[in-house]
Amino acid sequence: MIIHKFIKNKGLVYLTLEDADDLWCLKRIIENGDLVSGETTRVIKREGLYSRPDKGERVRVRVTVRVESAKLDSSLGRLRISGKIVEIPEDIIAKGSSHSIVVTPNYSLSLQKDRWKDLDLRILKDSVRTSERFILIAMDGREAGIGTVKGTHLQILPTIESGLMGKHYDIKTKPSNLYFDQVAQIILLGYEPLTKIFLAGPGHVKNSFASFLLKLRGDLKENLKLIDGIDVAGEDGIYMILRSPQFKKQIEESKLAQVSNLLEQAIKRISDGDKKVAYTFNEVKEASNLGAVDSVLISDKIFDYGTNDDDLADLLNSVETFRGKSYMIDSSTEISSQVMALGGIVALLRFSPK
Repeated sequence: MIIHKFIKNKGLVYLTLEDADDLWCLKRIIENGDLVSGETTRVIKREGLYSRPDKGERVRVRVTVRVESAKLDSSLGRLRISGKIVEIPEDIIAKGSSHSIVVTPNYSLSLQKDRWKDLDLRILKDSVRTSERFILIAMDGREAGIGTVKGTHLQILPTIESGLMGKHYDIKTKPSNLYFDQVAQIILLGYEPLTKIFLAGPGHVKNSFASFLLKLRGDLKENLKLIDGIDVAGEDGIYMILRSPQFKKQIEESKLAQVSNLLEQAIKRISDGDKKVAYTFNEVKEASNLGAVDSVLISDKIFDYGTNDDDLADLLNSVETFRGKSYMIDSSTEISSQVMALGGIVALLRFSPK
């Protein structure tokens, strides 16, 4: 989350949400009666001789609503904030009408509260972080799989093919510069300052491509890492990189590595019969009410189990009230699948509540 300005004496903050985690942070902070301002759309009907009474024009306006509800739709990656309009251009619609502001990643808004609780301020502060971004490439002479990781979200991009396929492919054949150039352009298009690039794959092709890329952009040298031991290219190679001990060591300070390590600890405690672990919503809720939760992992697919988003927000606030840490995990990763197998949520405990 990007906080542009916080005016403490007015209880007013201007911010931009960056990802799905930020939607959760906002959901947990917003309360009924708060004022939220943001850009939205309204349909207005024009009056005139040739105007159709059943048709209107959709226009963009900035509106302020007094919050009555905030509902998260994690499957679509959006937060719907509903309430009564308290400020809007008068020629659009009268104040007092109901309206919803739909918030998504990369959306900017302002939030004003009569009083900011300590927990609200802590959630807001913790949401500000340096964006972790990795680009993964698994390639050989025939194809290159490319994936990007931000936080715990994995996006697989379309595979790039060299054209050296089937019986025409010779492992000694040198890939064309056109193939290398296509892969390089995709990487550079998604590159941002401090992004780390991880390159893997069988044979010598990854080394040749690394040299090719550095000739284009010598400034990438510090952020380009070769991963050994991956003998598969394409999309399957991307998933092998994610499981590679060498890759995990390189990103050990990242959120992805943190949640991976926490999950490994939780699974070990379960297999060892250690009581300082809880899984399924009700178990974790019981532990959180006692202040026992140290860290909790939640898959964003937990709603498939019928969990209510308000109940989950209350649970996370309870965890952090007792100085616990919560981590929302994107369903694009294998970590999320493992958490879903445990009921969509798993917590490491400070002590056994039983």
